[in-house]
Amino acid sequence: MKIDYLQIINNFVKNTKTSGVATEGMNETIKTAPEAKNTQQTTNLANQNIGLNPNQNIKFNSINRMEQANLLKGLLNLPDDIEELFSFLMYKNISPETLETLLKQNQKLNTDLIRQTLEENSKESLNKLLKLFQQAPGGTQNTEQIKEILTLLSQIIPKKDASAQEILTNLTLLYLPWLPLSEKQDIEIRFEKRESEEDDNSEQTVLVIYITTINLGRFKISIILNKDCSVKIEIENTETLTETSEYLEKILKGINEQTRKDKINAKLELMVILDSKESSKEKKREVIISPSKDVSPVLVITAQKIAKIILETDEKNSLLERRQEMVSKED
Repeated sequence: MKIDYLQIINNFVKNTKTSGVATEGMNETIKTAPEAKNTQQTTNLANQNIGLNPNQNIKFNSINRMEQANLLKGLLNLPDDIEELFSFLMYKNISPETLETLLKQNQKLNTDLIRQTLEENSKESLNKLLKLFQQAPGGTQNTEQIKEILTLLSQIIPKKDASAQEILTNLTLLYLPWLPLSEKQDIEIRFEKRESEEDDNSEQTVLVIYITTINLGRFKISIILNKDCSVKIEIENTETLTETSEYLEKILKGINEQTRKDKINAKLELMVILDSKESSKEKKREVIISPSKDVSPVLVITAQKIAKIILETDEKNSLLERRQEMVSKED
């Protein structure tokens, strides 16, 4: 008998979602942002009566990477959208009002609260998933399904001593359209120190997200939050092919549409660097480890939206190339 552990896990996620966890309290005692910095996050699934039956005879049905990303968010008991997560962590509520406030006020959240949320939720999920092994009949051949999920889950949870950059990178990965990323795709969040454009006598910390694509080169996205909560987005693309200009235009259009939809006051600047690998390395040397773990949710939300748009464009390009190759072979 073949046991579909993925179906069992999916049932687990559906039960978790329908319990109202993500949108109606998450079964926790999260404090608002000013109180949360020194408060242990207690979001968990411990008291939920989830029925996991590995002995059920279910037809095998593997899931794709997009479904896998949604599955991981479900296992971690997270809302579907990253702004909903920040809304809950900041205001202990998810509503149109809190979502609008989140994007209009220059407030900060300690990234340790994100780490604690992921850590606590993962403990309960991992315990429940591991019980599937204990309950499974001997000689089961399909345990690799659940092993893949467990491996991804363990990789995505930041360690206790993780830096703010590592925590935010892992969080952004969770909210991308699919997991894992393709072999040649990658993202990495870092911070840079710059002279403030609004105050000559001070410095500002800029959130930077590096995005490596299969077809469109490497991107460096610098996101700057001004005092009035407007956002400046600097996009640098290092590529050796001029053919990518069409896709860059689509990316810019997508970012403009997304920021308008989210009511983020954003100004975009694009710079394309051709054959400039050394220049790219020079710029990466400027990256610093931020001494503070406080970050503006607006910066992270903007970074996630941009990463999603760029990687989706890259994936569409790959799909188009595969189709063209198939047509060529048929001819």
